[in-house]
Amino acid sequence: MSLKAKRKPANNIPPLDGGTYMSVCVGVIDLGEQYRQFDKQKQGKYAEECMFIFEIPSERVQVDGEDKPRWLSSKRYTVSLHERSALYQMLTSWRGKALSDAELDPEGDGFDLMQMAGQGAMLSVSVAEKDDGSRHNKIEAVTGFPKGIPVPETESEILVFDADDPDMEVFGKLPEWIQDVIRKSTQFADNAPDEKVDIPPDQEAQTAEPAGEECPI
Repeated sequence: MSLKAKRKPANNIPPLDGGTYMSVCVGVIDLGEQYRQFDKQKQGKYAEECMFIFEIPSERVQVDGEDKPRWLSSKRYTVSLHERSALYQMLTSWRGKALSDAELDPEGDGFDLMQMAGQGAMLSVSVAEKDDGSRHNKIEAVTGFPKGIPVPETESEILVFDADDPDMEVFGKLPEWIQDVIRKSTQFADNAPDEKVDIPPDQEAQTAEPAGEECPI
């Protein structure tokens, strides 16, 4: 067996220009219960988190000589529908309406985030710069499509992942850095996969390491 370690090639896909882009949600990812500790907190806590992946069909990247649609991912959201939570505000903006009393009822079934998979979204995108000078995209806002504008067809497979009932085939199709986040969840700490699942080469080439709270792809 050959045991030769190689450094993976750096992601050299330049960020998109800042602006508004038509997209489709191609991924609703349950990241599981994650440990978070914020500034000025002496002790952190576990909270359920999720994120969304968007395909922008009009923006293209070359992957191994093949033309692919661009992906961008949202920041990591705490799964909370409190009216001041970031997830609640984003969903309200995206859907163009507030959640119903039934969806917000603590004793009810709640709002199924998975139904956002395949939904169109207008993304307000900015370009942020890290301390090392590298630049990446940041989704500033997610809104619905204006009335009368059709949602573009997706080219990517729709990925829906539930950390409480994990489909390892879907897990293997997620970008590697998202797999690594999920592995840190309480669900996977108790029931971690036996072997690391590699992502397909055409997916890996489109991804980038997360930058702060925003996770560009």
